[in-house]
Amino acid sequence: MMQDASVRGTKLNHDAMSKKTQSNSDDQRLSYAADEARLPWLSLLLEMYHTTNQGVAQGIRQGERQGRKLACARGCASCCRSHSDIPVYPLELMGIAWFASEQLSGALREKVRQQLAQHKANPSCPFLVDEACAIHPLRPMACRHFNVFDRVCAEGEDAFHTRREDVLTPVEFHKDKALAMMLRHHQVPTETERKARVTNGSVHALAQSLREVRWENLAQRMGLG
Repeated sequence: MMQDASVRGTKLNHDAMSKKTQSNSDDQRLSYAADEARLPWLSLLLEMYHTTNQGVAQGIRQGERQGRKLACARGCASCCRSHSDIPVYPLELMGIAWFASEQLSGALREKVRQQLAQHKANPSCPFLVDEACAIHPLRPMACRHFNVFDRVCAEGEDAFHTRREDVLTPVEFHKDKALAMMLRHHQVPTETERKARVTNGSVHALAQSLREVRWENLAQRMGLG
């Protein structure tokens, strides 16, 4: 059966985005020079994600040295459907809104907009399109940290709760450094205080569940673009 033109357009646009994403290796800091000059908070977010990626890469290498094999790969999106408690911080929400409204275009943008508008009726992450993340460059820290070794997740499985031993434990140094960096956005004045808020866990009070965000507001903003 011939695919509807809009569906084929979504896939082509998404494939192009995926190739762009893959060309930006996670070991390199992403750069959007013009937007960073206009939006000072964006540079902080990208630095935070670069630090996060460094910790994730180190954790994966440690697991591989122990004989483990990373199970996560492109096209595996079970976690995008099964996870209901993905924390996302205000600075990350700003980044997602910017990327979705200013970087997505064409059929992919329209698909994401529709999913955001109907997110309450959709059990999957509203940014999951064709089994891939439409906002991959700006995906939250929690998504970056979630990596599973040895065996892919079964449909509907949250491996963090079913087999915690197979889930990557983020390198504390990088994870804590990224969270402390984020607190600069919240005007926490000193490095000592930022580190203290990370250590005592109070930083996490800033987060909310990705599934509980009022994404319909972003959908409306995208419709005006």
